[in-house]
Amino acid sequence: MRRGWLLWALFCALILSGCGGVTGGLVTNPMACRPKPARPEATLPTYLLRLGATHVEKQKGDVSITLSSDSLFQPGVKSVELSNKTYIDVLAGAGKKYPHTTIAVDVYTDCIHTEEQNLALSQLEAWMIKQALVDCGIPSKRITAQGWGESRPVATNATRDGRKANRRVTITFERTNS
Repeated sequence: MRRGWLLWALFCALILSGCGGVTGGLVTNPMACRPKPARPEATLPTYLLRLGATHVEKQKGDVSITLSSDSLFQPGVKSVELSNKTYIDVLAGAGKKYPHTTIAVDVYTDCIHTEEQNLALSQLEAWMIKQALVDCGIPSKRITAQGWGESRPVATNATRDGRKANRRVTITFERTNS
């Protein structure tokens, strides 16, 4: 009987010590035994940073993320296909997690082809991203898609790195009043 009592006392002391410590058999921090509150949900910018964006910007409640176009589309191939579904899944997840937002998709190119070809390419890529988000369950009316071609460069097109910086996709989550 004594042996069982000693094990029971040791067990209780270990349990109580995990809840904040035991001093002379008394719990020193009874609040420590309560379950910890769940971590707050990640903010939209934090959620989108999982994509490894080149730029994330928050302005007046809106959040913009800029990705290299090469991370979504295979560069230098004749056919245009989304090459990384993971990015679309994360963007769609953010769209579902934040239903009171609209999503603007803006696609830009470098100046390798003619201006008309670049505009058509960027519009096609913007439409493909929108369609992929719709396929993931985001309502079409929440998404706008625009291709800008080479008209808005952020770097020089004279260098390889500059052209790569100009091939980009900007996704903006805009807060609505609903």
